[in-house]
Amino acid sequence: MSIAYWRKCDFQVHSPRDPNWDGVRPIGMNDQASDETSPITKEAVEKQRSEWAEKLIGKCKTIGLEAIALTDHHEMVMVPYVQEAIQARKQTDESFNLWLFPGMELTTRGGKQCLIIFDADLSEEWRETAAKRLGIAASENSKLQSKFETVKPLELSYPDIAEQLDEFLELRGRYIVLPNVSQGNDHTVLKKAAHADFLEMNYVGGYLDRGQTIHSLSSTNRNRLSGDDEKWSKREIYPMPTSDSRSEDFAYLGSNDCWIKLAEPTAEAIRQAFLSNRSRIRIDPPRLPSLYIKRVMVDGSITLKTASLDISPELNSIIGGRGTGKSTFIEYLTFGLGCSCFDSPTPRYSGGERLSELLEDTLVSQLGSVELEIVQDNATFQVVREHTTDYQPQLTYPNGLEEQVDISELQKLFPAVVYSQGELGEIGKQAQERKDLTDLLQFVDQGYKRVQERLLDSMQTSEKSVGAAMERLVSEWGLKSKLDQLVLRMKSETQRLEALQETLPKLSSKDEKTTEYYNAAFRFESNRLAASQHADRILRELDAVTSGLSGEHDLTTAAALGSDATDVRDRYRDLYATFETSLEATQIALKAKRAALTDAESKWSERFLLARTEHKEVLDKLGQHQDVTAQIVKLQDSIAEASAESSEVQSKLIELGDMPQVFSSTRTIHKENVQDFRRKTEEWAARIESLSNGRIRAKVTADGDISGVIDALRAFSAGTGSQELMREKRLKELLSGQSADSLVDELTSECLALLEWHFRENSNAPTRPECSLLEDILGTTRRIQEGISSHLDPSRVVAIATASAMPSIELFYIDQERELSFEKASEGQRAAALLFMLLEQERGPLIIDQPEGDLDNKIITTLTTSLHQAKAKRQLIFASHNANIVVNGSSELVAHLELTEDGEREFVHTGAIDKDDVRSVITSTMEGGERAFKDRMDKYGY
Repeated sequence: MSIAYWRKCDFQVHSPRDPNWDGVRPIGMNDQASDETSPITKEAVEKQRSEWAEKLIGKCKTIGLEAIALTDHHEMVMVPYVQEAIQARKQTDESFNLWLFPGMELTTRGGKQCLIIFDADLSEEWRETAAKRLGIAASENSKLQSKFETVKPLELSYPDIAEQLDEFLELRGRYIVLPNVSQGNDHTVLKKAAHADFLEMNYVGGYLDRGQTIHSLSSTNRNRLSGDDEKWSKREIYPMPTSDSRSEDFAYLGSNDCWIKLAEPTAEAIRQAFLSNRSRIRIDPPRLPSLYIKRVMVDGSITLKTASLDISPELNSIIGGRGTGKSTFIEYLTFGLGCSCFDSPTPRYSGGERLSELLEDTLVSQLGSVELEIVQDNATFQVVREHTTDYQPQLTYPNGLEEQVDISELQKLFPAVVYSQGELGEIGKQAQERKDLTDLLQFVDQGYKRVQERLLDSMQTSEKSVGAAMERLVSEWGLKSKLDQLVLRMKSETQRLEALQETLPKLSSKDEKTTEYYNAAFRFESNRLAASQHADRILRELDAVTSGLSGEHDLTTAAALGSDATDVRDRYRDLYATFETSLEATQIALKAKRAALTDAESKWSERFLLARTEHKEVLDKLGQHQDVTAQIVKLQDSIAEASAESSEVQSKLIELGDMPQVFSSTRTIHKENVQDFRRKTEEWAARIESLSNGRIRAKVTADGDISGVIDALRAFSAGTGSQELMREKRLKELLSGQSADSLVDELTSECLALLEWHFRENSNAPTRPECSLLEDILGTTRRIQEGISSHLDPSRVVAIATASAMPSIELFYIDQERELSFEKASEGQRAAALLFMLLEQERGPLIIDQPEGDLDNKIITTLTTSLHQAKAKRQLIFASHNANIVVNGSSELVAHLELTEDGEREFVHTGAIDKDDVRSVITSTMEGGERAFKDRMDKYGY
């Protein structure tokens, strides 16, 4: 579970690599060693960097920093060292919980600066991909220097950064760009007449340099950021303060006094904080309610599966469809506080008696229990209501003392205000929609959810693998296209060279030999350059292998386990020692041979230079043919350059491997994962029938849900003019005669051929490939064909290649051998059937069941604004169908309840709206969910 909670943050922290670092830096390979006989080693550099990283995280803990972004200019060299230091500290200090966001401070066109911050877990590979996409690249040698010497502005404007990075699926949503909105410096984007770029950008926040806060900005700049000046922006851009820490003594680290409410160490969490900055960003220490429920535990209920739910001290939204148990959960929660309908001598509202009976029937008569952990003034109390004390509240104080208290005493100790709408929604209402029927399957038994998650993860992973293979395949096409061009260039220039040489007068025998020798030397030099590069690559890759496999694993614990374990230890040590010795010897030998090769190359270069000089002297004799001889020299140089470049391209192609085969293999794995999911779905459907005692029949069509294929075609055809209704009609007609899998395979083949033709600049085929199936589905008009070609890109082809028909499920209720569609069964019939099913399910002092029930839209809008202030004063727990309360109220916890076919309820999605699955379920299940997010988009631009 990911509850949004406050963390003290500093999102502009620099390392000693920063050019403007104040103080001593860790050594670099470029430094002069104090002892000239002991040169600086890579190991020494990394050791000092690790020591600095340990000092940084130690300082963060001392001053209470819980999240930082390491944002050196145009690089992330020091990020891995800090990541390793954090992981090492966590091994020895369980309370240590510092989040590190990798990032960079970017200088864009015109000198304007911005921060880019990535997900904490984004791999180094993808961080480097992002940097390269922005035109930032550094050699391995430069990374080992003590500092980053120069910062060159990017060749793009700051609003264009997202467009560049979003072309890579792995990067989308995994970074956030924050422009510099500081007051009065050369790098701010809030310069006079700079509104066009600011208006164009789609970013949701900005940052301030050291010493600045929103209050220190001029009224002009505050207005520009407020969203009220439409010339600048129609959305609010909150200016987050940073320390711009860049000194050896960490004097300014954390001095920005910024607290941000985050649920996960992701860029999306930061984005959500900016979108709800009034309740999720503070420059003063945040205030929390002094009394709040920390945890709710329910056991023994026949409708709510035994559950333990952590709750936020602030705003909690219990959401779900009709009949998913929101009101029941609220009643259990208030029962723990002594404020339920069951505890009232007379019903306080029209539905009170019914809820009182519900508590009696579903919890009390079943000998169930409710347990609460309550925090008051930082002290934790425990309240238990169970059958052993006849449901008299049992209170445990912070010092461990236990005593029974009556209801009135409990209410005085932990006063709460409770309001309930009273009517429990229809049981099984969510089962009327096919999507929810599929979701119900995961609660058949405890093991299913783990299996389902594994299968879904496998499909997601294999889908990403297809996308990654596609990127490499496109790279191969680009290299092949370049190779084709180089070969054509060399052929053309060689022909021109030979033609020019034929125009020259006959040379003397001596000059002829000089020319022949030079021509041979010239050809050898081209090949020699490629061979030299290959030698360097051998050493470089061997070093990489050595680095990746160095470090013997510790098996010293074998000594206490007997001979079998020590035998394993000894065999491993022997293997590693052989590996280490052999590799070291190989490296020494290869380095010596490389040195010998370098000497030979040096001698050859002198000889080649002499041959070139002698050849030039021959050409100089042909005074009247100087223009021709100049052209000959120029062509020879150009051919040599193209030859070397050709060799480099061929080496890269070898490194890539057989990418068409790799792409095909990744697709095969993805299709196998889909097939596994289909088979499991059929097994689970049979399990539903069994658990329901035959009252439910589940009909599964393995590839009956073609929405994934439809969505892929929609994505592929966007902007082409293809009509959706006609497209789906043609698709369904084709699927009547063949499987969805075979159709997708044919479409993928056509799309790949078309994409290769496009990326190889038509060099591999004179005419556009035939795409009869694709055009049959999308349409055959010239406009559509041109649209396909103009909008074609790898992501669209990946969408087709990974499209799959998924299982469709229909449920039927069996009533005395009469079969009814499940949605046509009565509420009682659905409830009876669902009660046969086995299910698991997982829950402040202002507790309201469906607050929107008595409020009109205007008041709800006012309510959501008030929630930002109210949540700091008292804990709020709402059961709600209204998405505006959840989204615009910025719930710290959204707990989504689902109803299974057993009639039990379970918390399925829990966390803040930082999480993709939570936002998705809000959109798909809540009244006005999509509209709430659209309203926020209109306001904030996201």
